[in-house]
Amino acid sequence: SLLRDVEKLVMEKIADRDLPADEKAEIAEMVAVGAIKYSILKQSPGRDIIFDFDKSLSFEGDSGPYVQYTHARICSILRKAAEAKISPSLENFGTVGSPLENTEQPGELEHMLVRMPDVVERTQKELAPQLIVTYITQLASAFNSYYAVNTIIGEDTKTSAFRVALAESVKNALASGLYLLGIKAPERM
Repeated sequence: SLLRDVEKLVMEKIADRDLPADEKAEIAEMVAVGAIKYSILKQSPGRDIIFDFDKSLSFEGDSGPYVQYTHARICSILRKAAEAKISPSLENFGTVGSPLENTEQPGELEHMLVRMPDVVERTQKELAPQLIVTYITQLASAFNSYYAVNTIIGEDTKTSAFRVALAESVKNALASGLYLLGIKAPERM
């Protein structure tokens, strides 16, 4: 069946991960189901659905596994933050005289997070799940771009606390978006 074929390919992709076998099997099922659902739901109604194994299973770009992987990556960051005793905090963000005033002004991630309720409402009104698919893919991409140039857990605890809070907010938005699509959000991949 398609699901078993996709699961097998996912298992091959995560074979080198240091995870117990039963957890790998659980992740493979979550990612396989997510890849198939995502591929279907990203299409506008009335269009032909073409399942491309390579694109659908990519951990980069427009795919369910990419969004799931970003969620898992953020979960890993949050675990490391907890180990470093850094609690998420938006205290002093953007206030005059705060240490973050000149370093952390609202950027693309914050603007995208604010849009989520509107995307969900529009999705419901238009019966168009592809809007959530597009939104969470863009949010995952924006987070990965942010992560590539910003140290989340660093020397400055106030900056780190803000960045951890931002990462946690993105994780929650991704998990909610995936949930609305009927796709599970693994905490490790």
